[in-house]
Amino acid sequence: MTDPLDDLLAQMPPADASEAEIESFMERVMNTPGGAELIHDFAGKITAGGSLDTMLKEEEAAVEKRSLKSPARFVIRVSLLGIEPLIWRRFSLPADCAYVHLHEAIQDAFGWEGRQDHRFEIWEEGQLEVSFSASEDGEDYCEVENRLIDLFRENVSEFQYLYDFQDKWRHRIVIENLVRAGLNGTRKELRPHLHTGERHGPPEDCGGPPGFAKFLQGEHPLCRKYEPEILAEFKTGHPDFEKITLR
Repeated sequence: MTDPLDDLLAQMPPADASEAEIESFMERVMNTPGGAELIHDFAGKITAGGSLDTMLKEEEAAVEKRSLKSPARFVIRVSLLGIEPLIWRRFSLPADCAYVHLHEAIQDAFGWEGRQDHRFEIWEEGQLEVSFSASEDGEDYCEVENRLIDLFRENVSEFQYLYDFQDKWRHRIVIENLVRAGLNGTRKELRPHLHTGERHGPPEDCGGPPGFAKFLQGEHPLCRKYEPEILAEFKTGHPDFEKITLR
C-alpha cells in the first residue's frame, strides 16, 4: 500500500494552476499525516542559509559570472576544415565572452545539435599547448571560467574548435578584429550576432568530412532521411542568416 502523502504529492498542481487550486492542494497536504512536517522542512530549506537557498544563490552567482557587459566586440570568422567548397561563418561577441559563449555561437551558427563532446585547442608549432572544454575531470581548462580576451592579450588570434571526437569536425577560428560596439557591422546588444557566411553546415553523425562528401554525392545512408530538395539545398543552398538566432 502506498503512503497517502506520496499519493497526494503525485497529484501536485501544474505550473499554471490557479491560486485557489494551489491553496486547496496545500490545505490537503497540511491535513494529511506527515504533511505539516514536510512543509516545515521545505520552508527551512528555502529560508536564508537553507540548502535550497544556498543552491539558488550559487546558481545566481554562476549566471552573473557568465553575464556579458563589455562595450567592445570581437569579430570572429570560423571555418570548417577539410571541406571544399568552404563552409564558414562570421559573427561578433562581446569582448568579455568566455569560451562557452563562443562554443554556443559556433553550435548555433553551423546548426550543430550539441550532442557530442567538444574542446578548444591552441596549437604552437604543431604541438597542442592549451585546451578548454566543459569537462570537469579532464586536463582541459574550464571554458566557463576562462575568457577569450586573455588569449587575445597573449597575441593569439587563431586557434581551433574540435566538435565530436569521433567524426572530428575541426573548425579554424580567427579573431579578425576588436572594435567598439556598433562598428564593423556589430550590434550594441550584449549577445552574439551572426553577420554572414556560406553554405549549410553538415548533419550530425555523418562521419566527418569524408562522410559528408559521400552525403553530398547521395551515397551516404543518411541521405534516406532527407527529401531530394533538402539534399539539393545542402549542395548548393545558403542559410537565411536573418533567421538564425545565436544564444
